[in-house]
Amino acid sequence: MLDPAGAARVILTPDQRLRVFVSSTLAELAAERQAVREAVVGLRLQPIMFEAGARPHPPREVYRSYLAQSQIFVAIYDESYGWVAPDMTISGLDDEYRLAAGMPRLIYVKEPAPGRDPRLGALLDSIRRAGDVTYRRFESAEELRGLVEQDIAVLLSERFQRTGRPAAPESGAERPGDERLPVPRTLLLGREDELEELSALVREEQVPMVTLAGPGGVGKTRLAAAVAERVAEDFPDGVRYVDLSAATGLDAVGEAFARSLRLRTSGGVRSLDDTASFLRAKRMLLVVDNCEQVSGIAPHLATLLRAAPGVTALTTSRAPLRLTAERVFTVHPLRTAPRTARADSAALAERFSAVQLFVDRARAADRRFMLTDANAGPILEITRRLNGVPLAIELAAARVPILPPAAIAARLDDQLSLLTGGPRDRPARQRTLRDTLAWSYDLLPPDAQRLFAWIGAFAGGFDLAAVDAVGGAEVDVLGALESLVDAALVDRDDDGEPARFRVIDSVRDFAQERLDARADRDEVRGRHAEHYRSVAAAAEPYLNTSASPDWLRRLDREHGNLDAAMNWFLDQRRPADAFRIAWSIWPLWWRRGYLDEGVRYMRRILAEPDLLTPAVRARALVSDSAMALVSRQPEHARAGFEEARVLAHAEGDKIAEARALGPLASFAAQRGDFDRARELLRQAYDLAVRTDEHWLVSLFHSRLGTVALRTGDLDTAALHLAEAQRISSRVGDDLGLVVARYTAAVVGVARSDVAGAHASLRAGLASAADSGDLASVGLFLAALADLESARGRYVRSVRLAAAAGTFQTPSSMLWMEGYVPPWPSTGLDHETLRGHLGGDGFDRAWREGERLGLRGAVEEADREDALR
Repeated sequence: MLDPAGAARVILTPDQRLRVFVSSTLAELAAERQAVREAVVGLRLQPIMFEAGARPHPPREVYRSYLAQSQIFVAIYDESYGWVAPDMTISGLDDEYRLAAGMPRLIYVKEPAPGRDPRLGALLDSIRRAGDVTYRRFESAEELRGLVEQDIAVLLSERFQRTGRPAAPESGAERPGDERLPVPRTLLLGREDELEELSALVREEQVPMVTLAGPGGVGKTRLAAAVAERVAEDFPDGVRYVDLSAATGLDAVGEAFARSLRLRTSGGVRSLDDTASFLRAKRMLLVVDNCEQVSGIAPHLATLLRAAPGVTALTTSRAPLRLTAERVFTVHPLRTAPRTARADSAALAERFSAVQLFVDRARAADRRFMLTDANAGPILEITRRLNGVPLAIELAAARVPILPPAAIAARLDDQLSLLTGGPRDRPARQRTLRDTLAWSYDLLPPDAQRLFAWIGAFAGGFDLAAVDAVGGAEVDVLGALESLVDAALVDRDDDGEPARFRVIDSVRDFAQERLDARADRDEVRGRHAEHYRSVAAAAEPYLNTSASPDWLRRLDREHGNLDAAMNWFLDQRRPADAFRIAWSIWPLWWRRGYLDEGVRYMRRILAEPDLLTPAVRARALVSDSAMALVSRQPEHARAGFEEARVLAHAEGDKIAEARALGPLASFAAQRGDFDRARELLRQAYDLAVRTDEHWLVSLFHSRLGTVALRTGDLDTAALHLAEAQRISSRVGDDLGLVVARYTAAVVGVARSDVAGAHASLRAGLASAADSGDLASVGLFLAALADLESARGRYVRSVRLAAAAGTFQTPSSMLWMEGYVPPWPSTGLDHETLRGHLGGDGFDRAWREGERLGLRGAVEEADREDALR
């Protein structure tokens, strides 16, 4: 379709999410069309209906453009074949079905239909004969709604991968457990102009940072997520979401960035420095939410963006960050009606986006709800009183099943007149939000009020077991939780099993205030901490086994709650209880690379020596020293391991003693005292085999292999490393397998077995990629790049070296130094490679390597063609 100037004209659909085109004639099936719309909206998708807009354009151009932008086709047929335009031989109804070929088509036919047009009958016969679509009969609108909900849900599970963010080329930061863009609970209503303006602003290369500023509950996060979805394809390295709502200081900010980007950190390098190093060559969009949570974040964010010129930050904050590079976009409340507006006209009321949101959420709460001339006045009053703040409107609309709009308006008016929700010096909209939360809270039954306050103890989502543990036997947890969901104070989280729930930050803040006001606040927080100590203990036996990936994902989901539990124990001067969590979840810190977080907790725990038993202190010293070892603090590590060894031996703790002896053997080998190293490893091995710590046995074989390598006994080294790989493979220990395969490759090079070294590196790369160990991915890629240059495959060497750089940060290069020997370079340096390939050829190969991402890098390493 062309405009008068000859340029392609696009008729945009009203919302750019996953879209469901609904086809039917407009002269019949009004109730059925409404049922389909409600079903689609209930699934959080966007219904696309001809009558929704684009009126200035000819009808055929409208439905063709809308179809071209839709992903699912739903057709409902009764008796009419529809209107045939003068220049057409088939009806628009028939034309829509044919144009939808190639997309999933769901066909619903109303029966009985005694007056059905023969032309429609012929169309339906041809559809049935083709047999390539879902074809169902229905009798009532209610039956149709249920069929559509069921069929689309099945279709999505079969044909669309739910990622919580737009698909993007795989990048070095991508791995299981990635932070996702928040899944919206509501349609994005009344924000079309803002979405368009912000999308254009974020795409501008000279704009490194855009801040969405506005009060809590105004919809900043929802709008930021919509912008990120819209522009994702413009950022080759994808979109990452960084939530700062639980950050308690600048150290925690760095950890939040590292977790979102899946970076390995250490106590020796600041997380923000690792983040800057990783992002330096990226073309990525960072959505940084809740920046107001952390005082002093602005200069650090500015430093990060200066170090990574290809990165754009889309931030949300209650106030601008006041940076030179910042473009501030104030997010205003939704449009409400002026006081002079007619209060008895549904048609007029529906023009206001605040009213549209109220109606949408009211229908979600009660499918029978309709906007009418009778209730238009109270709804106008509600949205006006709430100043168009989306969260406040949602909370009010959630009461529709039990209160008509007139009653809601009356009660809300009383609540606002009291202004009991917060200080008078707050902005009016913030007072309104607080008052609305207080009003919604006051309407809850007593059990739900108590449970809501107790939810203030959680930091992040929670499951039913956690609510039961915090609530104890004092309330009917299921009934109270159902009341909170119905009131829109708690939302069901669709992210996996078991069933989880979540609250948004503004609601959590209010719940924490309610908890702080209760006499049982310490008891509740104590129950929360005890529960998550038991969660950590339940996970411990499964970590460093084949079940480890699933359990690590579970612990990652509970990261905020585990932090809150440890902080509570430490604040209560119970460091031993905090350490029991730390000892259980150390593989989470180690495998996910959250070592700086571990260092912070271990230093706080060890700062209370009088409150630790010798047994607990021994294990705490082992943990702290291991982190010091990979943070390049060898003297601190050595002293800690020595003290831990003595304490553990006196306490009869075989596991702690074995964990201390292994690194001490490595220190001895580094000094050239190989006899001492072998003796310490023999003692450690004897202790480890009498425990269930199979990963330790594998690690000791790798260390024995390294000692043999250092003494030139290459055959013995190879035997030990083969045994280490066998043990790790048998028990599913990915960490031990990475160490063994890399060390085996080093031994292979020393034995002039380049093919064997190459095979070991490729196997280790695949294992590291599967487990999401991106630091090890970079390690293996760098070694493979060296081997490829020695084999004369210069282009591939440069590509793999560039890909390795996208996974490596200062911390990722530190952490393996205590566990694997240095790589024995056999190939060419970069300057020599540049000489072979020429400047342009080298730069081109390097750029190609930086764009490979995780999957592309693994495939590149597996290729056998001689790419020179």
